[in-house]
Amino acid sequence: MRKIVLLFVFISTIILADDHTVAVIDFTGEGVHTDELKSLATQFRMELLRMDTLRVLNYDDMMETLTIYGYESSTCNSIDCGVIQSMLLDQEWMISVHIAKIGDVYVCEGRLYDSKTGRVINVAVYDHELSLETLSDRGMHNLAELVMSKRIPIEVHQRKNLVYIKTEPAGAKVRVGKDTLNGETPIALDRVVVESRPVILLKKGFNPYKIKSLPPDNSDIIFIKLEHQVPQIGDVAFNKPVPGGISISSADGDLNFLIDEGSVVFENLDAGEYKLQSEQFIIHNEKFKISHARTTLIKPIFRNIKEIQLKSEYFKRNRNIMLASIGVGLLYRTYLYFASENLYSKYGATVDDGDSRHKKIEDYDRLKPATDIVTGFMVFPIIYYHSKHMQMERWLYE
Repeated sequence: MRKIVLLFVFISTIILADDHTVAVIDFTGEGVHTDELKSLATQFRMELLRMDTLRVLNYDDMMETLTIYGYESSTCNSIDCGVIQSMLLDQEWMISVHIAKIGDVYVCEGRLYDSKTGRVINVAVYDHELSLETLSDRGMHNLAELVMSKRIPIEVHQRKNLVYIKTEPAGAKVRVGKDTLNGETPIALDRVVVESRPVILLKKGFNPYKIKSLPPDNSDIIFIKLEHQVPQIGDVAFNKPVPGGISISSADGDLNFLIDEGSVVFENLDAGEYKLQSEQFIIHNEKFKISHARTTLIKPIFRNIKEIQLKSEYFKRNRNIMLASIGVGLLYRTYLYFASENLYSKYGATVDDGDSRHKKIEDYDRLKPATDIVTGFMVFPIIYYHSKHMQMERWLYE
């Protein structure tokens, strides 16, 4: 029997060897009822229990431990309180959560503490815009994932001279002094660098953020929620109603908006350069620039591609007919030349039928200039039709 017990303990030790222990103290909040906070905390613990390699401290056991040290509840409204409780509970990690209702949005902030050192090793902020019921279900699941899956790298936690910078959203460029670093947030920097040099976070569409000092709680992490820049928007107006199938595309191609057929104005475009696009029309004067709080008037010309193709074929066909007519005229002019030369040769060899030959020669000689004039005038419609055909082709392939 003793061997069986030892074997069970050994197996349990192997199974639980990679597990991490965590305690979740009572949630604090603003605009949220105490009972609702308790219910959310319970759901949050259940979400943690569903994760592999996590063992969550039983709530009653946690309260029993804190009561011994004089705490009537596990609620903490300060980082110092959280640090102390994390050390007292003797778990690997401790989590505190604060939920504030701002309008129709529940703003949740979770902090993950390392109980051994008392340092904050992760801060996660989650905005939930749906109901309290969905916050309890989907919201607590998302918050648990954020808190536990985005901890700072272990090397940062082990080396006290590093600080981990996280931003929401991630991917901000980091400029230290006049130098822009290769990496993007989240990123680890030397504490001396952050204390001695200006650190600025830059991300397109957001206001630059300057880190002025290290956190007062001496934690390993700086979490910054970047603020959106005040939108620079304007409108575009058209000199006449727009046909169907026209869209507005930004210069970089990242934005594309379909314009309703018959519209004479399109509102709320970000400031920048744009152009009109269509698969059905060739558009002239299609490029324009939007300035903040202004309406840009443009005068685009829309040409139906199918109509242009038909016109191009029409001009090409007429040009070819004129070219063929010139060819016929040149052949006829050549015939007149050789026919008259033949009559001249016969006229000199014999005097028989001289009058009739002379008359034919005169007829041929009269037809020659007429043929030359008609053939010459055909050059002008050829030039016209060819130029119009080439214009249609340029429109199609520019």
